[in-house]
Amino acid sequence: MLSSKALQCDYPITFVVGNTTLYLTEQPSVEARRALEQLIEKRRSSKLTRASAPLASGSTPLFAKVQPLDTFKAKVRVTLGKPQRNGRYDWPLEELKNTLEAQRRGIRMPPLQGFGYTRDRLGLAQEYFIITQLLDDHIDGVRWLQRNPDKVEAFILDAFELLSSLARKNITHMDFWIGNIMIPHASHEPLKAIDFENCFAGKTAHLSETLGFQLGFFYRRDIYKLITEADYDRLVYGYVEQLCGISRAKFDAVYFASKHEYVGRKQRREVFLSGTLITG
Repeated sequence: MLSSKALQCDYPITFVVGNTTLYLTEQPSVEARRALEQLIEKRRSSKLTRASAPLASGSTPLFAKVQPLDTFKAKVRVTLGKPQRNGRYDWPLEELKNTLEAQRRGIRMPPLQGFGYTRDRLGLAQEYFIITQLLDDHIDGVRWLQRNPDKVEAFILDAFELLSSLARKNITHMDFWIGNIMIPHASHEPLKAIDFENCFAGKTAHLSETLGFQLGFFYRRDIYKLITEADYDRLVYGYVEQLCGISRAKFDAVYFASKHEYVGRKQRREVFLSGTLITG
């Protein structure tokens, strides 16, 4: 069970606006309070959809991600902090749990600054907030490549190094694409990863298939627009040859399919858990 009460030692500041409760690492500044209040009020007056936004917040800039809960069962599970029958949590709690664990392991990422929920009339969580530090001295990979299309190969190799840094700490990011990579304005600093909703903390018995998916998915999500497939394959196999324990046959079977087929976020879990790729 993932209990909010158990986490409140590290997130001791309670911030309440109406039926929304947030648990924060520190007392928010005047600017942060105003930004959080505006976000919460905006959520009340709009349809419940996934949203993310930077918050003007003074000395500690924040970034908020809000996810609605679509079913009654999901609301009950998240309110109680209980997993589904398969042992995995609903997506908002998965992201909270994974972010906390990645942070504990020292992953290059923005620190988690807080979390919380809005309750409905029955007292059940109807949407969940994840609040991290805003990397205002970074730019995401999408925008960076728009400005630097001539440096795509260097970016890809740096992204592969980031992927390896995650793997060394047994964090497997199953939504690894250029929009989830942050590049520092100071070019000598390493890249950082964001958005740990769909990831695993622990080793997989299907390393070759999982890596094949990650690198195929990375190509399919936008990189294919900036580099030929042949050149991307050259970079991939140069990288894979440096790794130990990779079966080329198992890698290729998933890699080639993932480059060209849609793989839903639930199906990505199956690659990690069973080595099975389900597309479409």
